[in-house]
Amino acid sequence: MNKRGNKNILFKKYFIMYFFVLLLPMVICCSYYAYMLAVINHDDINTRKTELIHSASIFDTIVSEVNYLGDCLTSNVEVNHFKNLDNVMEYPNTYKIHELQEALPDLYLVNQAVYDYYIFFDKSEVVINKSIAYTYEQFYDLYLRKDNIEDFEKWSLDRTEESKHYGFLPMEEYEIYVKKTKENLICYTRPLLSTTIGGDGHVVIYIKEDVASSVMPAMEEGSIQVVQDFSGNIIYKAFDDEMTISDSDIENLLQEADDEKDAIQKEVNLGGEQYTMISLESEASGMRYTNFVPNKIINQRLTYCILLLVAFIFVGILVDVILSYQISIKNATPINDMLNKMSLKIERFGGHQSALASLKEAFTYLADSNDKLSNALNDQKPYLQTAFVNRLLFSGFQEEKEILRMADYLQYQVENRTFWVLLFRFHMVINGGEEGDQKLLNTFSASLTELIDQMLPGSLYTDLGEGQLALIMNTEAAGEEEIRKKSSELVKNIKMQMAPSLAEKIFVYGGSIESSPDRIRESYLNAAYLCYNEAEQIENTIIWYDHRENHSIGYPSADMHVKLVHYVTTGDEKGLHDYLEMIVTEYFIESDLPVYVQHMLITDLQSTLFRLLDLVKLGDSEYARYYKELEKNHNLPVLNQIRITLNLFKELCQFMNRQKKMQDADMIAGGIVSYIDSHYGDPNLSLSMVADQFEISQPYLSSLFKQTQGIKFSNYIENIRIDKAKDLLRTTDLPIVKISEMVGYGSTNSFCRAFKRVTGLNTSEYRND
Repeated sequence: MNKRGNKNILFKKYFIMYFFVLLLPMVICCSYYAYMLAVINHDDINTRKTELIHSASIFDTIVSEVNYLGDCLTSNVEVNHFKNLDNVMEYPNTYKIHELQEALPDLYLVNQAVYDYYIFFDKSEVVINKSIAYTYEQFYDLYLRKDNIEDFEKWSLDRTEESKHYGFLPMEEYEIYVKKTKENLICYTRPLLSTTIGGDGHVVIYIKEDVASSVMPAMEEGSIQVVQDFSGNIIYKAFDDEMTISDSDIENLLQEADDEKDAIQKEVNLGGEQYTMISLESEASGMRYTNFVPNKIINQRLTYCILLLVAFIFVGILVDVILSYQISIKNATPINDMLNKMSLKIERFGGHQSALASLKEAFTYLADSNDKLSNALNDQKPYLQTAFVNRLLFSGFQEEKEILRMADYLQYQVENRTFWVLLFRFHMVINGGEEGDQKLLNTFSASLTELIDQMLPGSLYTDLGEGQLALIMNTEAAGEEEIRKKSSELVKNIKMQMAPSLAEKIFVYGGSIESSPDRIRESYLNAAYLCYNEAEQIENTIIWYDHRENHSIGYPSADMHVKLVHYVTTGDEKGLHDYLEMIVTEYFIESDLPVYVQHMLITDLQSTLFRLLDLVKLGDSEYARYYKELEKNHNLPVLNQIRITLNLFKELCQFMNRQKKMQDADMIAGGIVSYIDSHYGDPNLSLSMVADQFEISQPYLSSLFKQTQGIKFSNYIENIRIDKAKDLLRTTDLPIVKISEMVGYGSTNSFCRAFKRVTGLNTSEYRND
């Protein structure tokens, strides 16, 4: 009973430990997920607030244009003259109507958002716009009226009240006889200029409901959108037909927001449902724009995400319990068996000797029970061995103790030893310069590694690909002659065991002999260098590196690219010819550069040519010709590649020389534009200054700029300065005074007037948009 109790306690400890270890990452993930839910919910509301601000800006533009149209109509000379006339519908006064219509603005050239406008003249009792002329009664009977007005007398009373109003009226349904339709219209009225008490008439401008709904944010299910004028009267309201929301309920809620200038957000109860109210008052027009969004819509995505989180937590805890249980069983059972076995041994034999013997036997049993772990570690040894070799050859180790620790694990001796690298290379070049196929390379690698494993068990080597294999040799301290003799015998034995067709194409290069494992990388680099200097390779079994010889390889200086670019871009044909002649003579004719270095030099020359093509303005056909020549050049012999590459450099230099000598209008205009683009911040930038800079006359500069750029010189400077100012207003918090200085204006007032003239907005409106 006691043993069973100990086993259960041990299992419980394991279970609790693993449960909380596995639970911790899930808690972290869930916490982050919950934070993201809060961010998502906040972003949803901010997105709606941003949409409302944008819609308010567009609606303000419509309001501004309607006010402008009203100003044009009420201040029109012909309108103010016509209001004093009577009997205008009778001959010979009818021509006055035609004169007035000729003087009225064309609606679609002024404001396309306006449905139509009408001018009511009380003295003559006529309604006139650009295309119609009706008496009051004809207008009522044949053209347009409110749908809820049943007779002309009521219409007259309504019109009289309407004529006293200045501004927007609530949206109502109108019956349009001429189109035989009914439309919801927003009405804007203002009286004509008058000195009489009763007034001489008024202007009515109508806006369609579709115009207002198109600029407001997209309607969501159950949402309400409201627009109020500066007096708090609701002029536009949009909601679902099934909803019954009174204007008074909305006005009561909006009274609390009257003092707020910035966009506000609050929870409200409207019609028995919870809404999030987003409201703002426009500084430009005084209009208030409000959007009521049901909380169930805002929280819909949040609710779905919370349900997913709950499901994830439930599944995670269930999986956590199952995994903790399984791991605890596997970890607790072998130890419990060991303890039970030890207990039986002690009880059977008694004494310390018996206890130690049983302890040894128990640990042997524990090791046998965990043979899977041992097998897994042994399976990893080839991968660890490959990683160890690669670090020795390529990246090296930071400290020698790292090498000792890894070598000890791999059972590879490194203390008091001598090291060198043998690099086996299989030459693929055969008759005609063609390369052998991949099967021949694979055969070489497989054959070589098999023979190395047979002759040097436990040695370290790695396949470098492309027919190369690096073998790290390791022996007790010995002389250089003995090491070379031992290496030669090994290579001869390997070649004797290989197929003759493979053995005759193998060349071996020996690196420098080193006394510490951290110098193996140096030995490999020295052997790799010898691959590109194959003199006397046939006579020697191994080509050894000799530190006493000079192995430096000549190569052009780092400023080769700079010089070539300079000669080509300046069109210096003689300088380019002399420099290219020097490169060919010094690095291809007089010096014995390895083939791979020659290819590197040609590649550098072609890379420079590619970069020059980006700098030179060529036609599409010319670009295609250069690229085609370089592509054809790729697989040719070295001498042909040199000849074609140098000829392309010379052709490009000749082209630049011709361009340099051309002084046509396009080049001068391009230089002027570039000069303006880089000096727009100079307050002294002017036509005379640029003309002096380019040594041409001011009239010629003005006509040339207009002809090539399609815009006046002064307008171009103003546009580029305003474009730069817009970038600064949008991306920085710099004051207006600083921005005006940076873009070249001598005074802030001049800058503000120019900004308003070009963009139609003042600087603060543009920055807050």
